[in-house]
Amino acid sequence: MRKVFRITGESVLILIIALVLFSFPPSPVKAESPPLDLEISAGGAISWSVTGIQPGDSGTESVELRNTGTRDGFVNIWVDDIISNEGENPESETGNTAEPGEFADHLLLNLTAKALNTSLDLPVVINELPQSASSYEYIEIIPLKTGDSTDLYWRWELPLQTGNELQGDNITFTINYMLREMTITDLTGVVDEEGVFKKDIIIRTDNTLGTLTINKDTKGHTGEGNLLTEIWLIDIDRESPPPVINEKAVVGLQYEAGPEGTIFDEPVTITLTFKLEDIPQGYSTSDLVIAVWDKYLHEWVPLENCVVDTVHNTISTQVTHFSRYTILSPPVSPPPSVIYVPRKPSEITEEEAKEEEEPEASNILELRILDRELDIEIGEDGVLNEPLWISDISGNFIISIESGASLTGSGGTPLSRIELRTVDRQIQIPDNTVILSPLYELTGYDYDMNITEINFMPPATLTIGYNPQDIPENTFLPFVANYSDDYGLVCLQPPSDYIEEIGKAQALIDHASLFFVAAELAPPPPPLPALFIASGLSISPKRVDMGKPITISVTITNEGAVAGTYELHLIVDGIVRSIEEVTLTGKSSQTLTFEVSNLAPGTHHVKVAGLAGEFSVVRIDVLPEESGVNWFLIDGSVAASLIIATLALYYITRKSRQIRPV
Repeated sequence: MRKVFRITGESVLILIIALVLFSFPPSPVKAESPPLDLEISAGGAISWSVTGIQPGDSGTESVELRNTGTRDGFVNIWVDDIISNEGENPESETGNTAEPGEFADHLLLNLTAKALNTSLDLPVVINELPQSASSYEYIEIIPLKTGDSTDLYWRWELPLQTGNELQGDNITFTINYMLREMTITDLTGVVDEEGVFKKDIIIRTDNTLGTLTINKDTKGHTGEGNLLTEIWLIDIDRESPPPVINEKAVVGLQYEAGPEGTIFDEPVTITLTFKLEDIPQGYSTSDLVIAVWDKYLHEWVPLENCVVDTVHNTISTQVTHFSRYTILSPPVSPPPSVIYVPRKPSEITEEEAKEEEEPEASNILELRILDRELDIEIGEDGVLNEPLWISDISGNFIISIESGASLTGSGGTPLSRIELRTVDRQIQIPDNTVILSPLYELTGYDYDMNITEINFMPPATLTIGYNPQDIPENTFLPFVANYSDDYGLVCLQPPSDYIEEIGKAQALIDHASLFFVAAELAPPPPPLPALFIASGLSISPKRVDMGKPITISVTITNEGAVAGTYELHLIVDGIVRSIEEVTLTGKSSQTLTFEVSNLAPGTHHVKVAGLAGEFSVVRIDVLPEESGVNWFLIDGSVAASLIIATLALYYITRKSRQIRPV
C-alpha cells in the first residue's frame, strides 16, 4: 500500500534525505499552507538513507508529484538544511577530522524527469544545487498541469576517485518542492497544421510585467520539432537585492518563456517592465539591456537592439527562440554625484598649498533635481572646487560641470538653489520639428529665494535621454534644444568630441532654460518623374487565315508621380506599322489596341515597348475553274434516278391489282 501525503497551497513539500554511513531516524516532513494542491508519493515524503557507502557507490530514488489543484502550475525545487559533519568515527588516519565533513563537496546528485528545466549542468555536488526558492540557479518541472503527475528520479553517486577523507562522515539535507501557479495559453485555432500563426497574439504574465508579441504568419515549433500546442510566459521572483552577475546588476524579475527551446522563423518581441529604483544610482534607463540565460555558457548573455520606453518603464527586444530572460544594468559602481579628481603634490604650487591651509569660505548649494535632493559646497564666488555631475534617478537628464567652472546667478550673484522639473507647456516650434522628450525647466534661486538666471562658465555638458521608437520616419538626427518666448526654439551644439548614441542627445549649455530633445523632419523627396513600363502584351488570335485581321494590345503604366507622354511604336517584322502617343498622370495606366491585316502567309514577329511576341498567317487553297463542279451532270443523274424509281413503283402497283383471290 502506498501512502500519499497531500499539501494544499503554493505548495511546499519538503523531502528529507539522509546519506550516512549509519542509519538515521526518519525526519519529519515540513509543510506550509499555499493555495495550490500538490501530492507526493510516500517514497518521496519520508526520509531515506544510504548506509555504508564508499567511493563508486550510487543509488536511485523515485518520487511522484501530482497537481490535484484546479490551476496549472510549475514545481520549483531547491535544497536547504545541509548539515555535513565528521560523524562518530572521523578519519583519523588521514588527519582530516575538523568539522565540517566533506560529503557536501563530493556527493553528486542528478535528477531526471519529464519537463525538467534547470540552469545547472547536472549532476552537481550538493553545495551547487539551488539553496532557496529565490536562488538564481534553478531546477523546475514546467509545466505540471492540473490533474497531471510526473515521476522524478534522483540519483546519488560518490565518485570512484573520492579519497578516504569521507570515512566516518555523514550528511543530511532537505529537498523542497513548491508548486507555483502559472497561466498556459492554448494555441488551438491560433496555429495551423504547419505551425503557422493565423493571427497576431500577445501573451502576458499574470502580473502583466512581461509580454510576448507574436505576429501573424510567424511559424514556430518546439525544440524537438513538434507542433506548438501551447505557450506561456511566467515571471519568477528572485533574490532581493539582486546579485551582481558578470559585473552587471540584475534589475527586477526573471521571465521564463516556454516551452523552452521553441524556435520561430521570424523574430517575436519580448517586453519586460523595470522599476527606476532598481537601477543603480548614476545610470540611466538607456543603459539597460535584456539578457538571455545560456545554459551551455552558464551565464547571462546581453541581447542586441534593445529599445527602452522611458514613459512606461519597459524594455523590448526581438528573439527567435524561447529561454529565460532578465534585465541587466551596467556595473554597480556608478560615478558619484560629486566627483573629486585629486592632483599630485608636485602639481600644487606653494601659493595653493598656503591657501589650502586656510580653507576658503563656501556656501551650500541645494540641488532639487526632479526626484533627487543633494546639497553641495560651492565657493562664495560660485567656483566649483570639484567636478559636479548632476542627474535624476532615471539618468534621463544629466549635467556635467568641470572642476574650476563657475556657477552663478544674474550679474554673478551666488546661487542658493537649483531646481529641475518637467513642465507641461504649449510652445511654438516649426512645423517640421517634433519633440522627443519631456520639457525640462531648470531654475535658479538667489539667497532671497528670488528666481534668477543660471550661468555656466565655461559651458556645461547636458545629456537628455529619449525613446528611439518615438522618432518618426525620415528625420534628421535628434538634438538638444532650448526654448524661450523671445528666441523660440534654438538648436544647441554638441561637444566637439561627442559621438552620436541612440537614445541620448548631448549639447553644451551656458545658461538655464527650457530644455528638450527634438528632431527635424526631413523634407519629402521630390516626386518621381514619369516612368513608363509596358506589360500585358496580347496577340489574338495566334493563328489566322490569310486576309483576316490580328488584334495586338499592350498596357502602358506610368510608375512615376508626375504626368508624362509616351510614344509607342508597333513593329511587325522590323517594320513600324503604327505610332501612338499616350499621356498618363502619375501612377496610372492605359491599354492600347492595334489591328493588323493583309500579311503574307508565314510566322510574323511583333515588338512593342520592349515586349515581343509572334503569330502565324496561313494560306487558303482555292480549286481552279476547269476543275469546277459539273452541276448539269449532277442534276441529270438525279432526274434519271427519279424517273426510274417512278416507273418501278407503277409496275409493282399494276401487277398487284391483276391478282384476284380464288
